Amino acid sequence: MKNIMDQKLDITSDLVKGIFGSNFVKTKVEDKEVKCIFNDFYNKHPFLTPFVGKHYSEQNKKFLLVLESHYLPSLSRFYEKLYETDEDKNKWLKEQWYDFDFSWEKLQSSSKSEISLYREDIEYIWTESVVKNNIKNNKRFRTLFGKILKPIFNIENDQIENTSKSIAFMNYFLRPSEYTGASIKHEYIDSLFSYLNLIRVWKALDEPNIIICSAKARKSFEFYWGLHKNYGKTYLIPENKFCLCNHPSNRSWNKSMENNETSEERLLNS
Repeated sequence: MKNIMDQKLDITSDLVKGIFGSNFVKTKVEDKEVKCIFNDFYNKHPFLTPFVGKHYSEQNKKFLLVLESHYLPSLSRFYEKLYETDEDKNKWLKEQWYDFDFSWEKLQSSSKSEISLYREDIEYIWTESVVKNNIKNNKRFRTLFGKILKPIFNIENDQIENTSKSIAFMNYFLRPSEYTGASIKHEYIDSLFSYLNLIRVWKALDEPNIIICSAKARKSFEFYWGLHKNYGKTYLIPENKFCLCNHPSNRSWNKSMENNETSEERLLNS
């Protein structure tokens, strides 16, 4: 975890503008702020730091599993502090979430605090807890993870929990979905920081093979990766280092993608 927090990308404004083109203006972020925000993101949002299994560093062939996004519990008191309407709440999430300081020393549980995440929010959204607790106690989540792990490691159901200790995991988008249990409605600012952050995590984890299992995440990543490839190879993740699939909980998992492959077949073939 410390490696990820300490990893910095010395990415230039020219490279960011080269990758994102006219879409960068739509993010409404000053170019001088971009590097600071995404390089410091996990220091301000430590609970979202990717899960890294205790046996990950021992693997000759490393894997980073990537799903879509977190979401807060529907009754979270965090939302009470954000304005009255869903529109205002979502506006705050999209414009303030990335640079707001939720670091451990800043977190408060007082109802008088201006805006804060509470203990129940942290436990619900903490990446490491999501993986460990759900694989152990949530049959549906374990089945979901198994759909991804089985084609890669050729394992049985009773090996899923142990195998998860050998991989790394994160959600692609860096802010929670606007609605509990629903797919995120991502904006240009989300695409910007999520794409750059994946590169940073990939570098910090010793350039693993990336498995993105989410239609929204893979389409966003693939679009900006294509622009990045055309602009230059600085910080470009090689094409043979990632596999793009659908979400394992979606019916599209068993539907044909490009080359008439299902997501499972794509994992097997890659």
